Amino acid sequence: MKSFFGGWLSGGSLRLLMGLALCSALKVAAAETKPTLSATLTAENKAMLVKIFPAIVRIEAIRMRPLDGRLTKQWTGGSGVIISAQGQVLTNCHVTEDGDYFRCYLNDGSHLEARLVGQDALTDLAVLQLDLTQRAKGAPPLVAGNFGDSDQLAAGDAVFALGSPGFLAQSVTEGVVSNASLVLPEQTAGKMVLRGEDVGTLVRWVLHDARIFGGNSGGPLVNSRGEVVGINEIGVFNLSGAIPGNLARAVAAQLGAQGHVTRGWSGLTVQPRLEADGMRQGVVVSDVVPGSPASQAGLLPGDVVLSADSHAIEGEEEKAVSHFYRLETGRMPGDALSLDYQRDARREKVRLVLTTRAPVQADDVEVPGWGAIARDLTPQLVRNERLPGADGVWLENTRPAGPCGQAEPELRRQDVIIAVDGQAIHNVADLRVLTQKLLDAAPNGTRTVTASVRRTGAVISSVVELRLVPERNITPQVRKAWLGAASQPLTPKLAARLEIKSEGGARLTRIYPGTQAEAAGLRVGDVILALDGMPVTARRPEDADVLARQIRQYKAGTQSSVTLWRDGQKLDLPVTFEVQPTPAAEMPWWEDVQLEFTVRDVAFDDVVRLQLASPRGVLVENAVQAGWANLAGLRGDDLVLQADGKPVATVAELRQARQEAVRQRHEWWVLLVERLGQTHFIEINLKPAKS
Repeated sequence: MKSFFGGWLSGGSLRLLMGLALCSALKVAAAETKPTLSATLTAENKAMLVKIFPAIVRIEAIRMRPLDGRLTKQWTGGSGVIISAQGQVLTNCHVTEDGDYFRCYLNDGSHLEARLVGQDALTDLAVLQLDLTQRAKGAPPLVAGNFGDSDQLAAGDAVFALGSPGFLAQSVTEGVVSNASLVLPEQTAGKMVLRGEDVGTLVRWVLHDARIFGGNSGGPLVNSRGEVVGINEIGVFNLSGAIPGNLARAVAAQLGAQGHVTRGWSGLTVQPRLEADGMRQGVVVSDVVPGSPASQAGLLPGDVVLSADSHAIEGEEEKAVSHFYRLETGRMPGDALSLDYQRDARREKVRLVLTTRAPVQADDVEVPGWGAIARDLTPQLVRNERLPGADGVWLENTRPAGPCGQAEPELRRQDVIIAVDGQAIHNVADLRVLTQKLLDAAPNGTRTVTASVRRTGAVISSVVELRLVPERNITPQVRKAWLGAASQPLTPKLAARLEIKSEGGARLTRIYPGTQAEAAGLRVGDVILALDGMPVTARRPEDADVLARQIRQYKAGTQSSVTLWRDGQKLDLPVTFEVQPTPAAEMPWWEDVQLEFTVRDVAFDDVVRLQLASPRGVLVENAVQAGWANLAGLRGDDLVLQADGKPVATVAELRQARQEAVRQRHEWWVLLVERLGQTHFIEINLKPAKS
């Protein structure tokens, strides 16, 4: 496995508010094994499962999550099922959510990269497209699973859950259907929220007792004929829940064809009937969006919807709510929807024309010049925040030490940027284009702008210094005189043990090779008592810097008579003080903004601190936590010795190697690094880092 996937992380993001267990993926190292089937299965079932197993895939992904104004990279995974010979894979949206890079492992042990075709948070479904150009020459055609009719499922029917629990090789568990149309009551189970959507709005789960675990998410539930009748998604106490196959097939068809699901929308929010009115049929209108089709048709909160297009609202409580939304969203924009409703004991009828249902939440987008994660405004967000319109950019997350965090006044989460230097900002794309334009024209890589920001009903002006890389203000130090040796204070107890009669001194603990101290014949264990007759008064543990401060009073190149205590006697040696080595902070450095790591030339301090025999390679100063390089395994204090097989001795050489890898469109950038005395190869995947 490529070291790019070195991070381990739970892979489910679907939120269950009252203690339900998600089937998110946990990565577990395991060798490829053939599927093991339970000994209790009939020969018929075994043959059926062997036939469906080649359609099962393990999915691993790199997920982008907002933190401190940047999109962190996290490993996650799950399961899926191939649904077409052309390589479309059906899985859960909570497996693909925020995913930037996907790799699918087939039943034969091979793996292919995949791209996201589309995802639907409302039903927690997604479709990936395998890159079939990566298949081995002569490989057999893909095996696709066939859908069955999930409406025919009944309690007691045998079902089999397939997938990759714990990211192991494909497996199967056997069970029976417990409830073919489960609606989770909010009072006991809570809501399931994904990208702002209530998944229980449309989904009636197939509840069964075939055990599923972390990593099974997105894997199929099949009947005794091997037909896909569900997509496994959740754990409900000791049972399991799957999205019905009929719903999954319909959603997958739209995702595969157009990358999204189009649904009709009335503008109504409904809830179960109130117990106070003593009636059970129908649902109560709790909210009507102003300007929506329902509002234009005259519907009001408190109206009780009894039927839609002559279909009586079925069931009670959450089942009735789910039935209404399925009837509504089953229509397309432009379709007419007829509602029978009751108001003040009068039955009324209304006909309204549906519009398009918009996503609740837009994608997170990193805007590096601002040190922020931003989102486009959606109709739901505009209404929730009482904004006057949909123009502007919502700040979801900011970096405290970045441009937003250091702005005057600082910009923070829930701010909406509506203009920059008087230029209107309509969406995130506008902000990114303008930011790039401003920074490209900035001679020093920074640009100060005035941002107009909407905050709690007011519009404030904030001065922001845009920049792509962190500030690195280094004031060069004046080079002072220096002794090429390390020392410790001569404390009274140490002096007594060494039988030295002195009120202080500095015992040499290390002589640096190639220095004037070595040339003068200084040794480890020598105790410096005086410089040109001036006593060295280091006698307490906190006096470690006394000798260095005393030497810094000399000019570099000056020769001094050093009084030593060696082998029980005093002696004087002439020692030339040389120029202090260049501090680490002043060494040439470079930040790879895309791969999120910083390097610099190796300083003398690094040689001492890391106990290197000599300066070699390029030092990794920082690999941003959960960044691309960090995810591949690069760490701070690594020494980069080679890049793509060529030695690198300076930052300039490493930067040139990086540019060459990009120019040649390499998929992987291979670095040889030294860490704790051992060398390792690090492979950084350049493909997702471009996005």
